[in-house]
Amino acid sequence: MTSPVRPVRDLLVIDGSPRLVVACDSVGGIGPRPADPVRVPAELVAHFAARVPLLEVLCAGARPVALINTLCHDLADAAPFIDVFREVAANVGIPPEAVTGSTEENVPSPATGVGVTAIGTVAGELLTAGGRPGDLVVCAGWPRSAPHDEIFIGHPDIVPLPTVQDLVGSGLVHDALPVGSRGIGYETGQLASSAGLDLSWLTHPLPLDASGGPASCVLIACDPNSATDLRGLVPGHVPWHPVAELTAR
Repeated sequence: MTSPVRPVRDLLVIDGSPRLVVACDSVGGIGPRPADPVRVPAELVAHFAARVPLLEVLCAGARPVALINTLCHDLADAAPFIDVFREVAANVGIPPEAVTGSTEENVPSPATGVGVTAIGTVAGELLTAGGRPGDLVVCAGWPRSAPHDEIFIGHPDIVPLPTVQDLVGSGLVHDALPVGSRGIGYETGQLASSAGLDLSWLTHPLPLDASGGPASCVLIACDPNSATDLRGLVPGHVPWHPVAELTAR
C-alpha cells in the first residue's frame, strides 16, 4: 500500500482531503536562560522560530491552520514564548485555539530549547515545482543572519509573513521558496531543478552565498509581466530584486 506521506523539499505532504503540509524548526541554546551561549530575549526567539515553518507552509501554497510548540521550560518561563507564538500565528490567520504545545514540568532546564511545527491545508496543487520556462525569479527581502547582522522584529530588510501570504495568494506566483542558511544561489538552483529547468542569472546586488538566517528573504517565480503587480503587494522598504530567469533544459 502506498503511503500518503511524502517528503517535498523541507516539508512533509500528507495526501488526502484536504491535503496537509507539515513544516518544523527548532532552536537550542539561543534565548534568555542562564546556560544559553547566545543571550537574546524570549520574544525574539519565539518570533523567528515560528516564522520559519510558517513561511515554508505558505511558500508551498498552503493555508496555515495550526501551530504546535514544544518548549523545554516550565509553564511560567514558557509564557513569553507562547504569547508570541499566538501573535505570529494570528498574523497569518491561525486562531488562538489552534496554537497548542507542551512544556517541561519535571526536569529543570538551564538552557532554551524550542521546537515549532506548522500545519497547513492545500485546496489545489502545491506550488512546489511550479516554475515555468521564461519565469522571472525575484528575491523579496535581503539575506540577513546573526551574528553578522543585527536581527530584530520589524527589520526593514526582512519580508513580513503577511506579505508572503499576499504574494502567494495573488494567484500570480508559480513557485516560492524561503532562503535559508545555504543562501540565494543554492535555493534558486533548487527552485529551478525541482521544476526540471535551468536558470540564467541576472545582474543584481544580492550576495548569493550569504545565509538567509531565519528565512529573511523569499524567492518567487512568476511571469515577468506579473512582476510589477506583485511588487505592489510588498512594502516599499522591503528589497525587491530579480535574480534569475528560468530556462528550458
